[in-house]
Amino acid sequence: MSFVRRACSAALAFIMLALLFCADISAVSFTPEFDVYSDAAYLVNLDTGDVLYQKNADKQLTPASLTKIMTAVLVLEQFANDITALSTTYVSGGYECYDELYMTGASTADIQPYEKVSYKDLLYALMLRSACEAANIIAVNIGGSLSGFAEMMNLKASQLGMNNTHFTNAHGLFWEDHYSTAKDLAVLTQYAMSLPLFTEIACSATYTMEETSYHEERLISHTNSMMQKGSSYYYEYVKGIKTGTLDEAGRCLISTASKDGYRYLLVTLGAPQKDENGNDVMYNMIDHKNIYEWAFNSFEYTTVISGTEEIAEVPVEYGDGVDYVIVRPDAEFSRVWNNRVPTDSVYRDIKLKENVIAPIKKGDVLGTMELQYGGETLATMNLVATSDVARSKQKETIAIAQSFIGSDDFYNAAKFSVAFFLVYTVLIIIIKIAFARANKKRARLYGSPKQSSRRNDW
Repeated sequence: MSFVRRACSAALAFIMLALLFCADISAVSFTPEFDVYSDAAYLVNLDTGDVLYQKNADKQLTPASLTKIMTAVLVLEQFANDITALSTTYVSGGYECYDELYMTGASTADIQPYEKVSYKDLLYALMLRSACEAANIIAVNIGGSLSGFAEMMNLKASQLGMNNTHFTNAHGLFWEDHYSTAKDLAVLTQYAMSLPLFTEIACSATYTMEETSYHEERLISHTNSMMQKGSSYYYEYVKGIKTGTLDEAGRCLISTASKDGYRYLLVTLGAPQKDENGNDVMYNMIDHKNIYEWAFNSFEYTTVISGTEEIAEVPVEYGDGVDYVIVRPDAEFSRVWNNRVPTDSVYRDIKLKENVIAPIKKGDVLGTMELQYGGETLATMNLVATSDVARSKQKETIAIAQSFIGSDDFYNAAKFSVAFFLVYTVLIIIIKIAFARANKKRARLYGSPKQSSRRNDW
């Protein structure tokens, strides 16, 4: 394998990790200082999964021959357990593979009806020459029929979460109800790049197809002129992956580019085919060069927030010697960032827990912080205590007493005590009055005690 192919293949392991965590991928994007001709675009960093630029990313458009990436995926999955069998398994297609292509101007690799060709050569013809007959030969042999293969394509799209995509054919010629989006095609391509041989094939500038009963060995070249030295669109950092052009789709392109340790995937759809004077212009390739140059010059891996930065003070009740604890993020947050945008422009939406009571352990989660830019969320992280806080028994006792004095229970007890005291006092008064009256009555009847004793002496 050449150095270029090894370089293209090096992305595979990390891309799989990025796909596994795609739910956490930041969708915050930036806007370049130039016009983008394409109707839709989607730029993602292959090392981090960060989306740096998107334009109409979810707009359903005709994908043209970018469709063939899905066709290649289904072949490679069929041979996943024995990828070398691609070179030794030969198939052909009858006229059912050609009838729908006649008089359409479809691109081909001149594979003839019933010509035996290896799956490996079919894949190269599919991806480099954008051969529509190769797509249909694959479809009838893998799917049993053209329609059966389309069903397989849609099933795979659903499994990959391509929710705005629907396929009706394997080659990408314009048919009703055949559409996709820049974002969905980026998801598809990243998955394809995780499969053995896909990146090697899609990033090859040229390939020699083997001799058959119809053809001698022949050299085919990639339709992406950005890979061809001598082309006015040549851009040394670009490799692959697939071109597509239809009147209904405009000019479409998916490519990768690597420079200074940064690797990107770019999907564009719907670029114009001609300039204002009617001249053919590869506006898709102009877009790709402009966007890549902007990315290489403007973006670098940046720590947006450090994991040691002190964010806020959280009040703590019953703390021994302290009444607050400082919180920090539970992890550092870094991503590919536009070096013209200061990181302090990122808004921090901080939410801290209330009524925090000691003891607190270092690392306890006491809040959250959401990082936002341009109205979109970058990340959400926990805020954790930077130190322990022990509980003060004295503060606890005082606080409990103070809280009781001001509580409903205290007021209810006070009311009960006052009422009890009043009732008790009234009862005492009533009893004393009753005793006083009783004594007076006795005195009237029997006289004073002294008089009673004298009367008895008589």
